[in-house]
Formats: sequence, C-alpha cells, structure tokens
Amino acid sequence: MEFKVTLVTGPTYSARLKEDNKFKVITQLTQTEVANFSDLSDFDGTEAQDGWVLMYDSASGKYKAVNPDLVFTKAVSDSSLPSEFIDQLDVELDDKIDLDAGSF
Repeated sequence: MEFKVTLVTGPTYSARLKEDNKFKVITQLTQTEVANFSDLSDFDGTEAQDGWVLMYDSASGKYKAVNPDLVFTKAVSDSSLPSEFIDQLDVELDDKIDLDAGSF
C-alpha cells in the first residue's frame, strides 16, 4: 500500500507504508526565485526610502524598511549595543566634548 501526499504551493511530500507497517517520508523542497523584495510575502516595503535597512517587525510578522537610526534606538533601549562599539565611541569622542564644570 502506498500513499502520496502533495502540497501544491510548497514543498512536495510523499509517504509510503512498508510491509512492516513503518512509514517512510521523503520531502523535496522547491526553490523560488524572486526579482525584488516586494515579491516576498513577508516583506512590507510601503515606507521604504533610500538608505534604509531591513528590520523584522514581530507585530506584523514581516520585514520592514526602517530608518537606520531606529536600529540604534532599539539597541540602546534594550542595552544590546556591543561593548566593542561603546569602547570605540569612547576613544573617538574622548576630548571632543568639552564639559566645563567650573572652578573649585
């Protein structure tokens, strides 16, 4: 006895029942080519602008084009900036910001 199951819009699956009543399942993934991000169902490019980057939006379940400043804002808000990045800023900004605390 043999069963074949096919999913029309995605990968192809087939299953067989052997004489010892064990199933053998074979999967075959198909490749899809896209020419533009807009061809992807999980991409929302409605607000895309030149120089923006992709970021995943868990609320919509899609990738969106966002201002790169938002990436840093989110990284700072959840303290996920790499320490190497912070150290580099410390070195590059040292003596470039002059704070005058007055005299004592």
